[in-house]
Amino acid sequence: MQEETIDIMPAYRKSALLVGTYIMICFVLRYIAVFVVNIVYSSLNGSVMPDTIYIIELCISGLMLQILPSIIGAFMFRRLGKNGKGIRTLYTIPKSNTRAIGNLPAVYGLGQAVNIITIIVTFLLTDRADPTRQLNTVSEMASTSPARALFMFFMLVVIAPVFEEFMFRGLIMDELKPYGNGFAIFTTGILFGLFHGNITQGLYTMAMGIALGYIANVTGSIFPTTIIHAILNSLGGIMILLMSTHGVQTFFLSGMDGDIPDEDMIWLAIFGIFMISLFIFIGIGLISAILKIKQIKRYKVPKVCPGISNGKKAAMLIFTVPAILAIIMIVDTFCGFSSGLIASLIGGGA
Repeated sequence: MQEETIDIMPAYRKSALLVGTYIMICFVLRYIAVFVVNIVYSSLNGSVMPDTIYIIELCISGLMLQILPSIIGAFMFRRLGKNGKGIRTLYTIPKSNTRAIGNLPAVYGLGQAVNIITIIVTFLLTDRADPTRQLNTVSEMASTSPARALFMFFMLVVIAPVFEEFMFRGLIMDELKPYGNGFAIFTTGILFGLFHGNITQGLYTMAMGIALGYIANVTGSIFPTTIIHAILNSLGGIMILLMSTHGVQTFFLSGMDGDIPDEDMIWLAIFGIFMISLFIFIGIGLISAILKIKQIKRYKVPKVCPGISNGKKAAMLIFTVPAILAIIMIVDTFCGFSSGLIASLIGGGA
């Protein structure tokens, strides 16, 4: 038993260093994205249409936060090149694919339950939370124009699921799985939540990331998790599309006192039906999630690397130089210090 521990330690140290370095690179790219977006906004604001600036900013964000990290990660985790493990193996369609995708309500219910709790706690602690804003899970990117909303829908339903699943359930989780499935699932889920860079999104995406990690581990593929991720994001995308209509915008700005034309009332009605359906779906999904968690508890998880506790593995992952730098950047991102400073410096110099 002791020999197995000694043999596995160097390999795990190497994997921990690799994961820590990759997360650090992801957040460095986030800083670059913030800088470039602010430069673009400062340079183009007033000279081109706001919708054009918005779409350019989204393209920069998608490139720096999802596409480029995926390309870098494919090389770092040896998925490309002569001796690479290949990318295709991550997307094999499992025999239980339909059943796996059937877990969608449970994943959504679990994530949104955490989201609602976060909103309530935020409201109680700060007395400043805006429920209408918090209901939009990508509220910082909320759009007021159909063109913006359509492009955001594309980013949410295509770009984010494909590249984020590859980054987290594909690259990072696959690297950590030899050291324990449970450890790999929970570590990847936590990192997935932190990747979103704010408390509101971070906590519920953390819960959803753990659920998606479990599905990817059971099926041995990120194909079903990519589909689930895309469908879940499409719900937020539909909300953004509906909120970009004149009737819904007028209602949120003026309430029942707003003068909403009859032809726009249909969109307000559709939005109301959609939101009611969404809350029912969340309730059904939460019940499904609770039942599935109880079912999982019946099975004993086999111990992997019994000589190394999960706490020790976590400590070895955290206390590497790249991981410590990444933690500093994560804290800064959540607090918004650097992004505010960059915006003020660039805005002030324009």
